Amino acid sequence: MIFLKNSLLICLSLLVYGCAQAQPKDMEEKMAYVERYRLLAVEEMERTGIPASIKLGQGLLESRWGTSDLSRLANNHFGIKCGKDWNGEGYYKEDDDLNDKGELIKSCFRVYGSAEQCYRDHSAFLMNPAKKERYGPLFELKRTDYKAWAEGLKKGGYATDPGYPSKLVKLIEDLGLHRYDEITYQDLLSELGTLPTLTQPDSPEKAKPVLVVGVPQSTNDVKFIVAGAGQTVKDIASKQYVSPKSLMHYNPHISGADEALKAGTRVFLQSKPKAWRGQETYHKVRKGEGMVDISVLYAIDLDKLYIRNKMSHGQEPAENAEVKIRGGKIKKQPKLKSDQPDKKPTPMPTVPKTNAPGNTNGTNTSTVPPATTSTSNESKTKVPANQAPLNPVNTSTTGGTSSVNKANPANPGGSDPFGKSNPAPNSGTPGTGATGSVVAPQYHLVMEGDTLESLAQKFKTSIDGLKKLNNLNTEECKVGSRIRVK
Repeated sequence: MIFLKNSLLICLSLLVYGCAQAQPKDMEEKMAYVERYRLLAVEEMERTGIPASIKLGQGLLESRWGTSDLSRLANNHFGIKCGKDWNGEGYYKEDDDLNDKGELIKSCFRVYGSAEQCYRDHSAFLMNPAKKERYGPLFELKRTDYKAWAEGLKKGGYATDPGYPSKLVKLIEDLGLHRYDEITYQDLLSELGTLPTLTQPDSPEKAKPVLVVGVPQSTNDVKFIVAGAGQTVKDIASKQYVSPKSLMHYNPHISGADEALKAGTRVFLQSKPKAWRGQETYHKVRKGEGMVDISVLYAIDLDKLYIRNKMSHGQEPAENAEVKIRGGKIKKQPKLKSDQPDKKPTPMPTVPKTNAPGNTNGTNTSTVPPATTSTSNESKTKVPANQAPLNPVNTSTTGGTSSVNKANPANPGGSDPFGKSNPAPNSGTPGTGATGSVVAPQYHLVMEGDTLESLAQKFKTSIDGLKKLNNLNTEECKVGSRIRVK
């Protein structure tokens, strides 16, 4: 019995000692949070009328003074959920949302690029005209009446916890946050002497990626997963209970279900809508960006994006062009990459010469040997009838066959994937111009409904030709794969 009593006393002492040790660290972290964000809270108070004590108190309470996963990984310090008006990224975690069966499901919380953005959005959230009935009465209160503000937030439905007002008030009073309701931004700035650093200190425990790998998120009301390095569509499909075939249909930017994905690749779990649901109407194209990139960025159906901009599959917008992402069809097609002039100067054609006057050694100075030399006194070169005058003959051969349009010598001009006529070789057009270079391979992203027969007709070739170019044994077209058409 004595041993049992002593053991209980020792355990109780350790518990009390542990609490005493934890309390100072806890308070230190809370004060560090206040020091980091107090100037921002006062600035927002002057701008909107929301008491700085309430702003700081809610930030402390909802984010557990900046240590919660939601604040570290999504920069969300106020537990603000996505809602129907949110078009940004989403972070999913269990909170208080239930499905039709009454089961707890993951809730969508807003993801911010910075804590500052979150603090300002918290103000916009409370001042939203659509929420005037809920939070409008708060702005009729004195900004020094933090107790009434705490009760008003609970009454407006900000939190479901019945003890929310008392917890908020206790934090404000324990940390003396109400002093910030009676100070101006300029006075506080003078007191601090310098602008505080808003970002939290970098550490392995406090990494703050905006997009969370492996956690379902959303943009434009479309759920997606951010892939980790080396993951495949099949890996993600097995974890999300979606078939790989469906995922490949939703993700034409991914070439195969077994492809090892780069870290950060978005894998959509649903089909995309035909337009962006945010406020922006146009997207300004950045360097190296294509239609597929824009489709992924805004979660817009790729086919509809092409149609809205009067473009064909494979065409790409030029840098700084404006691509329409919502609304009706564009009136004028955006400037295309193919419209840009070739920056490399085209070399001047060399005229074949044989023993011209002044060439005393009798050596042929032409870069291309003449086809036939005239026997008249004036040395001239005959130009074949099917060759443009003054352009050199392409002498690059493979097995004795000219490399220009080797696949179809009967049709030196041919046509590109969009039905435009290609000029004959040596006409000066980049790709088959005066330099006689080989036409670059052209590819098509296989969409729903495509068949080898329809692609052969579209690109003016044959089924056997497509099979040969792509080493295909069957006539099956895999949606989402790239197929060479030229």
